[in-house]
Amino acid sequence: MKSVIVFFNLEPAEVINVMRGVTSISREYPNGDAIQLPIMSAGFPSLTGDSKIVHIASDRTLTSDEILAAANKML
Repeated sequence: MKSVIVFFNLEPAEVINVMRGVTSISREYPNGDAIQLPIMSAGFPSLTGDSKIVHIASDRTLTSDEILAAANKML
């Protein structure tokens, strides 16, 4: 299983767990329109030389600061 932070429809981010082979997440807007959100990986190097990989799915453009803040808060 992998944890994915989902950013959808300007709602607060949520974490869901999906099986490793899953590459997208289905969501539905209030008006009934369905969308497939691709699961992407974001890497964050640290000062100690290791890196943190975060899986995200989003219907909007995110900054690395938004992703990192959500990861630090939720994972």
